[in-house]
Amino acid sequence: MNKLTVRTLYLFEPKQKVAKRVDFEEGINVITSDKGTGNDVGKSILLKSIYHTLGADSIFDHQWVALSKIYILHISINQNFYYVYRSENLFKVYDNDFKKLFDTTNRSELALFFKELFGFTVMLPNKYTEEIEIASPVYSYLLNYVDQDKMDGPKFNSFNSLYQYKNDKKAILYNHFGIFNEEYLDTIEKMEKLKKEEKNLNAENTVIENMLIRIKSYLEGIDVPIDMEALKVEFEESRKEYTAIVVNLKKYKNKLMSLRNERIQLEVDITELKKWKKVKEEDVKAINESFCPTCSQEIESENKKLKITQHSQLEDFYIMKNELDSLLLDVDRKLKMNEEHYKQLLFTLNHFEAEMSTNNNQISDALKHRGYLETRDNMLNEFSGIQLKLSVNKEQIKENQKQLKKYDDMKKRANERYEQLMNESADLFGLEEIQREKLKSIEGSFNARGSNISITTIIWFYNLLKVKYELNPQSIHFPVVLDSPNNVELEDDKLEALFDFIFKNIKSETQLIVSTLGFNPKAHPSVKFDKIINLETRKYRLLNEKDFEENKEILNIIFNEM
Repeated sequence: MNKLTVRTLYLFEPKQKVAKRVDFEEGINVITSDKGTGNDVGKSILLKSIYHTLGADSIFDHQWVALSKIYILHISINQNFYYVYRSENLFKVYDNDFKKLFDTTNRSELALFFKELFGFTVMLPNKYTEEIEIASPVYSYLLNYVDQDKMDGPKFNSFNSLYQYKNDKKAILYNHFGIFNEEYLDTIEKMEKLKKEEKNLNAENTVIENMLIRIKSYLEGIDVPIDMEALKVEFEESRKEYTAIVVNLKKYKNKLMSLRNERIQLEVDITELKKWKKVKEEDVKAINESFCPTCSQEIESENKKLKITQHSQLEDFYIMKNELDSLLLDVDRKLKMNEEHYKQLLFTLNHFEAEMSTNNNQISDALKHRGYLETRDNMLNEFSGIQLKLSVNKEQIKENQKQLKKYDDMKKRANERYEQLMNESADLFGLEEIQREKLKSIEGSFNARGSNISITTIIWFYNLLKVKYELNPQSIHFPVVLDSPNNVELEDDKLEALFDFIFKNIKSETQLIVSTLGFNPKAHPSVKFDKIINLETRKYRLLNEKDFEENKEILNIIFNEM
């Protein structure tokens, strides 16, 4: 069985020489603090930092300057141990002996590396191209983390940066359930190609049938054509068709020239924009260097206004760059489409010229008649070939439909099991306000009120995980991280019932890390707690000098790497 376990979390603030180290155990871990004075001591920061280190973007409080911190996570995947390092958008992965295995600033590259490490990833259609690609790592963790400030029922909103793909909850969940896997996506792609091929073959078949009808009407009842006027009409129709092809070729050629010029101009604009950005970055650097080397205070207050202005201009770069990139993608798409049209017309023209008579006066009626006969025979052969292709295509579609039926059955099973689990949980907590009709599908959305919001949020995440591991038992078990599930004031009986649900419904293979105020393990006598961590720090003083001194050697090892 594949599982990821968090062993130790390290948080460093090198500039201030402060840090925090927290060790975890397999099983159930509870981070708690005094019920009266234990707010804002850092419980949420610790929990947010776990998946933040693994490539998600957690939503930190404004008091926590995430970009100035270094995050290091010591994890195990089955019997293999790793260190994952994050500083801003730089990620590094080391083995247990600090041999570097991977580094990047690109989330797509990180997702590809984690796919091999975890044996799991989420694949979604690109918002712009619709092509299936490996999604950012955050999509792998959506079922495993709940932010205390984002408990809002059946929604994935505990992380930032969930905008790069269409917010397709069904597609995300079917990935986790093992339904939208590579085999399924390959089958869908094959079906789309087969249906497109079928459409083209039917269109080609119709053209040939119409041509055969025309040829038959000419040949029927005569051995050699003697009606020259009819022959001239046929030739004139061919000439008109030829002229139309030439006109269309010229039109598409002009379009291609215009689009290529437009593309060149966009590339020039992007190059110039990058040069402008580099100049602005130098300006920002020059402004940033106007600080006192001992006290780090700005020498001139006027620099603040200038710094804000320069940063604002740099932010404009990203907007302009995105707009230019979008325009470039649109031009490339149009180029590709028009080039395909141009090639098709050129092929048609060449084919037409090869078969069309070049000089009506030089071709005898007998040759014309023979040409019709040969054309008819060729068309009949081509018609037979298309019928064979259509027959093969139809069989391939049937085979793929059988394959997709297996996944349709899995979808049905997933929704039925989800409905059953959600109804049981709603009955357990007496959630009468939830309309049971909205629990029939994983796509359904429902609302709760007051203190029941946190309950519905937790049961939704837990039941989705149950469905996931029933349908996809080989999928990796990520830690379940719950940030203060009792953030909303709950009555004592509801609070005890909620935590009983949390503790007793976690799979033994899955690590649980949960935070709460004033936790009393005696209230849950039947639950085995593997570690209870009491935070006794002052408000906003999670990091300390002692932890920095005791653990700075890790930073030294990483920064001294070859």
